Amino acid sequence: MYSIIKSGCPLGIGGMLVSVEADISQGLPSLSLVGYLSSSVREAGDRVRTALKNSGYGLPPRRITVSLSPADIRKDGAGYDLAIAVALLCSMGAISPEKTEDYMFLGELGLDGSVREIPGVLAVAHFAAGQGIRKLIVPAGNAQEASCIEGLSVFGVDTLTDVVEFLEGGLILDPVFPDLQTLQPVEEVHDISEIHGQRTMKRGMEIAVAGFHNIILTGAAGSGKSLMAKCLPGLMPEMTYEEQLELTKIYSVAGLLKGEGTGLLRRRPFRSPHSNVSLPALLGGGTIPRPGEVSLANSGVLFLDEFPHFAKGVIESLRAPMEDQEVTISRVKASYRFPSRFMLVAARNNCPCGFYPDRARCRCTERQIVEYRNRISHPIMDRIDIRIEVRPVEIGDLLGEAAGETSETVRGRIEEARARQVHRFREESFCYNSGIPQRRMKEYIHLGDQETELLKQVYQQGGLSARGYFKVLRLARTIADLAGQEEIRKEDLVEALFFRNVGAAEEGGDVS
Repeated sequence: MYSIIKSGCPLGIGGMLVSVEADISQGLPSLSLVGYLSSSVREAGDRVRTALKNSGYGLPPRRITVSLSPADIRKDGAGYDLAIAVALLCSMGAISPEKTEDYMFLGELGLDGSVREIPGVLAVAHFAAGQGIRKLIVPAGNAQEASCIEGLSVFGVDTLTDVVEFLEGGLILDPVFPDLQTLQPVEEVHDISEIHGQRTMKRGMEIAVAGFHNIILTGAAGSGKSLMAKCLPGLMPEMTYEEQLELTKIYSVAGLLKGEGTGLLRRRPFRSPHSNVSLPALLGGGTIPRPGEVSLANSGVLFLDEFPHFAKGVIESLRAPMEDQEVTISRVKASYRFPSRFMLVAARNNCPCGFYPDRARCRCTERQIVEYRNRISHPIMDRIDIRIEVRPVEIGDLLGEAAGETSETVRGRIEEARARQVHRFREESFCYNSGIPQRRMKEYIHLGDQETELLKQVYQQGGLSARGYFKVLRLARTIADLAGQEEIRKEDLVEALFFRNVGAAEEGGDVS
């Protein structure tokens, strides 16, 4: 008897429908799985056979063929186990085929018949809903994340027996609804008021967060660069529903969503990989492509401390993700796309020992300092909007209490500026000033005669590249939003040029 069941698999952060066909016919007893399968899928035959036996449904001693199509795309992972088992049960007559027509099945089977969690369920569920599928049976541990998709009835099951009884009407299961009140555990974050002095660095970070601009902090060791970065979670505005859904899909595909109560991720990510991170770990990859750190930081912060200590190839690999805001991993039969709309926050010292420009303690040679700074190439630096020279903290600031605005106060201004951007770009695919396409600049950024003349002078003096010119405009747009102004004033442009560090050498100036 022939039967067909709908299943699926993640493809990047999207999905793909997979049809699981089963046929039981006369012939020597065997169980064959076909359809360009990896070893983990071919092993499903043994898992499913044993799970069926231990659930009270032994396979008949006949020729059994299971096909997963499309046959020209490689299948990997254990997520097809449940669909294969249901297809076999339909062919055996244990389940009426017409009762499975409206469902998609996802899940791994244990040898005892238990249904186990798998990665990527949210991505597949989102894709399935777009294909008109309205009912989904998944492991109970994945039900909460899949239920976040509107228009989809999600049923969580614990065992294969539950699936059979539910489809045949012997067990009543209620659809799982998303728990919108469930929040991620709140981690301890630093408050910006803990930082002594450093008003310029604080202002630069406020502008960066408000417009989602990349920023690099260069300065002596112990000047507060890393602490400033750790204050970022308390400054970041709330994510939109679209950002939450996209981020949760990325973490689902990466297998980082665990627990039955997991819903949409609501806190912006803060990723801080060590300087020995490999290229696949940063960008993503693997036999089954998985998102890397640049994608796990999507809609949040990618903090690279001690930036020059990262491998040269790793640093240079950031060019495409920063420019294109996505990573494409190509395989023979498919390409996997992962978003990478992150805010880069990098920190570095002035020299290898960290004491420059204090020549009383710095023993680095000029050549060592130049080589150290040249590890960050001009193309990478040019893609960073804000470049701040962080000075050592003054003794007067250290002797006094750490005072200044709190993260809550600064976040209030950031959220107001963010609201202006949301309104301005409500009909666009981008939502931050840093994302304004070059061809659309004149629609959203208008300069007066004075502002135009100022930029013209700076550009002609060689202080800006073409890319830098447009980055200054985007920065000025954010500064005006923080001030509550629609028009960009000359002082906004001057401040943007200051934080762009126009006029200083890309590697930090004279080291003599």
